[in-house]
Amino acid sequence: MPSKKFMDLYSGLGFLFYCIAASDGRVAPAEEQRLKQLIKDKWLPLENSRDEFGTDAGHYIGIAFEYAVAQGVEVDAAWDRFVETHREHRALFTPDVVELVRGTAADVASAFAGTNKNEHVRLAKLHGVLAG
Repeated sequence: MPSKKFMDLYSGLGFLFYCIAASDGRVAPAEEQRLKQLIKDKWLPLENSRDEFGTDAGHYIGIAFEYAVAQGVEVDAAWDRFVETHREHRALFTPDVVELVRGTAADVASAFAGTNKNEHVRLAKLHGVLAG
């Protein structure tokens, strides 16, 4: 069973990817679909931990993302949640995970009509957090 820190990590990433997608005021279906595909192709194979119900821990990214969409979470609140997750679990952000986070964020941002100004700003902030 995955530890709480991995569940926190994946949930925090879900809020990050929501923040990126919603930075222009809405989450486009193409952004949500792209994230689902990236979870399946990149995040689920990353490691094999499962929760007590047998759910692959990587699905917590999508669960948190969908929760944020459904609740209309403020973009800055979602960002703050990710930054706190990064601060609390910095050791989990290995070079491979950082690369995957950056790639996923960029792919989500460009999934609908390319990357807009708000998404570029958020991506730049993300690079700063991950580099720091």
